[in-house]
Amino acid sequence: MEPVKILVAEDDPVSRRVLEAVLNRMGHDCASAEDGEAAWTRFQSDVPDVLITDWMMPGMAGPELCKQVRAVYGSDCYVIMLTALSGDGEVRTAMEAGADDFLNKPLDRNQLSMRLAVAERLRTLRLKVAELDGKA
Repeated sequence: MEPVKILVAEDDPVSRRVLEAVLNRMGHDCASAEDGEAAWTRFQSDVPDVLITDWMMPGMAGPELCKQVRAVYGSDCYVIMLTALSGDGEVRTAMEAGADDFLNKPLDRNQLSMRLAVAERLRTLRLKVAELDGKA
């Protein structure tokens, strides 16, 4: 199985580098962008399996990035919203924007690993469905 392609959208350079390093050590193929607009541009040129986006970023924030991804690409990408905000209202807003999951900062690597396992299972299922559609 190919590594999971992950795009990280995080405006804090230290958090972005730490997350990239963690994801690479987990064996994933990780790219990153410094804000939502850069992430959207990068997303369109190479659609990832997973988008991990910070909530608060200059320009285009995480919920808006998520809405654009869903409007153009539907559910082809698993989206994880990452934020220091943790109330039920924030979780609801993230889900209404189209996020598949929500992780609080500071990042818990075990929680991230579990979310990525779900994303990988869904990617495998999506590939099997596409393969079956091709045989029909």
